[in-house]
Amino acid sequence: MKAYRIAIVGLGPKGLYAFERLLAQLGKLEIDKNIEVHLFEKSGNFGAGEIYDPVQPSYLLMNYPNRNINVWPSEILKPVVDNRLSFAEWIAKATYSKDSNLNDHFASRSMVGYYLTECFEKLYRAGISSYRIVKHRSSVVSIIKKAGVYELGYLDELDAKDQFLTVNNILISTGHCSWKGQLQEKEKPESTSETRKSFIPFIYPVDSKLSPIQSNTQVAIKGMGLTFIDALLALTEGRGGRFIKKDDESYIYEPSKREPGKIYGFCRSGLPMIPRSTGEGKKPYLPVFFTLRSIYGRIVPGDKPSFLKNILPLYILEAEYNFYKVAFHKRGLNLDPDDDVDRFRCQILKFHKDYPNEQTFNFENIFKPVDFQNPTYNLGPLAYLRYVMSEAELGSEKSPFMAAVLTWGNISEQFSAIYNFGGMTAESHRFFDLNYRSQLNRISYGPPLTNMKKILALMEYGILNLDYSKNPVVKRKNNKWTLKVANRVPVNAEVLVDARIPTNTSRDNWSELLIGLQNNELLREFIVPGKESYNTGCPEVDRSGRLIDSKGNINPDITLYGTLTEGITYDNDSLSRTKNNFASDWALRTAMSYSNIGLNSNIKTLRKI
Repeated sequence: MKAYRIAIVGLGPKGLYAFERLLAQLGKLEIDKNIEVHLFEKSGNFGAGEIYDPVQPSYLLMNYPNRNINVWPSEILKPVVDNRLSFAEWIAKATYSKDSNLNDHFASRSMVGYYLTECFEKLYRAGISSYRIVKHRSSVVSIIKKAGVYELGYLDELDAKDQFLTVNNILISTGHCSWKGQLQEKEKPESTSETRKSFIPFIYPVDSKLSPIQSNTQVAIKGMGLTFIDALLALTEGRGGRFIKKDDESYIYEPSKREPGKIYGFCRSGLPMIPRSTGEGKKPYLPVFFTLRSIYGRIVPGDKPSFLKNILPLYILEAEYNFYKVAFHKRGLNLDPDDDVDRFRCQILKFHKDYPNEQTFNFENIFKPVDFQNPTYNLGPLAYLRYVMSEAELGSEKSPFMAAVLTWGNISEQFSAIYNFGGMTAESHRFFDLNYRSQLNRISYGPPLTNMKKILALMEYGILNLDYSKNPVVKRKNNKWTLKVANRVPVNAEVLVDARIPTNTSRDNWSELLIGLQNNELLREFIVPGKESYNTGCPEVDRSGRLIDSKGNINPDITLYGTLTEGITYDNDSLSRTKNNFASDWALRTAMSYSNIGLNSNIKTLRKI
């Protein structure tokens, strides 16, 4: 019997989780196992991928506390290896740390990478005793179906040769690389070296990608999310600058004279992310207003909920409840945990009557550069940054503002259950994706407070300028970039850095692999039906992650997992083992599929005898 070949394309964290479940399921089989497992990871960092490269600079921090990182699942079927440590346990052992707060810290991405690769090596060593496991430092660029099996075309990263492999079963977990179609075009060599030096379309790995930027140059950075922070730190701390901590835990910046002369950050909203302290998210959260029962109880059975009519109002109520829960507590009062809106409003009215100077909740102000205590005018970039940092220092148990801001992260699981697989109306999906997704990411999934203190120090020193941060007009002329905003003199930058992570805004962003799958009719775009159907820019899968082909048929042999499904699913955190977990179902199906083939082969062999 020919070997049954399984391929995992993309061996970052999601591919690692799938590999772990696959070995666990295959280990249950009681028939002879003639199995090959082929693992494709172009970075060579098996288990960590490109984002969690173990050799990246240590100043690039996670925005995910240590307690949430654990390769080993809490499932009935146990992993095939012993001595399974969570990330925090692994750090304690590796560093001999006795820090009781280690669970709450934000580690470097490189440290997470070391953990992930070590877990992979444990699994790899356990698996090679039973199966042929092949590691390919390669990019899979095509998948073609031929006579019931699949031919993978891949490019070896070391010798740049095109190669092919026939496989039976495939899981694809290529993460953000899935949406690098346009980006790859931008990264191609252009006509002159001067043009290449003036535009950097992607910052990772930071050491090599940002190296063309010379000291004392003027730099503009597009995007002000987590990648923006990484770019800033790479151009300052990464070039020998020092952040010196003061007694009040704030920083001052001491330059190295090798950093840019000025850095201009900008994005559509013009606002930085709201940071989080280490203690956020430790306690389980039980929604009061934003429940599935409340949402579906307000619509006709069989209808889909509307984001504006059925979902947003309950989110606002939930944020308002969290805001006042803290405000009441600061006055020694308790807010009744009751989902009766009228009673809730009565409590709020009485509270403001008794305490007229207390700040009033205004949902729109969550997204504006204002102080909740005095929201009559907009704060400047420096003042706003100081405000949100002071609130983050207090945390969501003491700051009504932070309690409201972090509400979305607490209810995202409930929202995912509604959003996934076209659960809202087409108009709602479009409206949410275009108007709310990025705003909610900015306020809910911000960086650790330590990193934002460094950003503040760079502003106070004067190297970082956010005066042109709100959606400037950007024009290129003579290999320079001009930033224009109303009521300010335009400024020029020698280099423009795009500090945004690729997303699936349309099929134009699809990778070569996805485009090939579509051209070969193995894939189609997920479209939410409606009066005006919505093209999500995401490949369509069923609720187990199995690919849907051009004719609407389920392909049991190809499964997508992780960021690649963002748009048909929501909130695919790269390190989560539970959110939109297609790995466990895939591993079980794969083992069952091989088991059936193995049993049939054994029957044929007996008949021949």
